Amino acid sequence: MAVSLGSDIAAALPGLRAEAESRMTDSVQVGRFEDGVDETTGDPTWVLVTARYVGKGRVRWGSREVTNADAPSMPITVQEPYLSVPFGSPLLRDNDEVLVVGSDDPILVGRRFRVQGFPVAGQVTAYRYPLEELG
Repeated sequence: MAVSLGSDIAAALPGLRAEAESRMTDSVQVGRFEDGVDETTGDPTWVLVTARYVGKGRVRWGSREVTNADAPSMPITVQEPYLSVPFGSPLLRDNDEVLVVGSDDPILVGRRFRVQGFPVAGQVTAYRYPLEELG
């Protein structure tokens, strides 16, 4: 029986997907949100009103390149965040909003993002969506 790269990759993908999912230690909510108010504290909140995905994910940054903007004395840092969700998760849509509700890294909790496009699909270990961080 002939062995091919395609069949080797197809055989390895379930294990690789499980490994990718094991690194997803953030809890995210994705969909449409509205502003609200915490009844106890009076603090502003962001409330999920239409859920597209709620579950595990991984928010990270793809690059931290320093580039020159308009002049050599004005370097800027370009950060490109993205969200990984498990293979087989529902398709997230451009402009869906993302709230990190839990994480092993406390600096991520409460951060908000907007999906900025579709993920690469096919023989992938996870769906990775480009994000824009919201203020």
